[in-house]
Amino acid sequence: MSTLSAYGMGPGGFRVNRPLNEYEQVHHFNLRKSASQQVHYDLSLIHFNSTFVECVDKWYAMRGFVAMAGAGFGFAALFGIFATLYGLYMLGEWIFLLPLIMLLPLLWFVKKLIFSDAFTYTHYPIRFNRKNRQVYAFRRDGTVLKAGWDELYWTIYNTKIGLGGGDLNVMGHLLDKDGVTVKESIALSLVDAGEPGRQNLLMFFEFFRRYMEEGPGPVLEALKPTPLIMLPPIDRQRESWWFGWELLTAGLKGMPLLQLLFQVFFLPMSLFRWIVMRTSKIPRWPQWVEDECRIEPGDPWRRDPGYRDEAAIEAYTAAARARQR
Repeated sequence: MSTLSAYGMGPGGFRVNRPLNEYEQVHHFNLRKSASQQVHYDLSLIHFNSTFVECVDKWYAMRGFVAMAGAGFGFAALFGIFATLYGLYMLGEWIFLLPLIMLLPLLWFVKKLIFSDAFTYTHYPIRFNRKNRQVYAFRRDGTVLKAGWDELYWTIYNTKIGLGGGDLNVMGHLLDKDGVTVKESIALSLVDAGEPGRQNLLMFFEFFRRYMEEGPGPVLEALKPTPLIMLPPIDRQRESWWFGWELLTAGLKGMPLLQLLFQVFFLPMSLFRWIVMRTSKIPRWPQWVEDECRIEPGDPWRRDPGYRDEAAIEAYTAAARARQR
């Protein structure tokens, strides 16, 4: 029987203790074969160097949304409870006890939603160490999963398998000894949909595959002319409200009218995201992980948080403007 892994957010999460489904088997990645000729990193990188690349996981981009949804359900539940109590007091009709009994469990659901987003960790980093070929994932309970790069079953997961459509994302499954039962899952940050989305995921996984199999130089060369831009130092400090808002609206960059129209959603979500980040702890890798991922002094490929390849950005922008003419 499948159960819900504590690694996921909200009332759902990742289903474990289940067999691999057909979609996952069809879209299994071969680590010795290129998934795409192009690479893409989805503005998900925290650290990049000769020893490891570190990124955020699937839930980072949507932080604030679950708390906002929980608050909405909470306000609705409290309004219903107060209205029911008022009706019970004013009219004395015991029939009002029925909706009251139905609404009270909703508060437990609301608490579960909010506390799966706020009062947790600001992000859940995933680290790919190419020197020892290990992957480290920071779990929601503060512990760390360590698994071999070759040991994990890398594939594309479809949230609506068998129903058509659905969101797609790259997942690494740790399988049981039988080779088919999922024991634990890691989800990378990019979420997309449809066939164009699947192609984007192929490029996204190829970034990490090429780094692990070929090294930092080849993957950055394949990235050109796209500039490398690292996330702010979220491993040392909480992100600003402004950055959270920029991240939420990044998908509509270049479409100012849509950006303006969607502010009715983005502005409150950015506020909830800010609250979530302020109430959550910054994850810290245990010392044994840092010891296994020691960076060599003077590493020429080291790109720290906040790094921006300004020359590449300028060239990329100029090329984009030339194509628009």
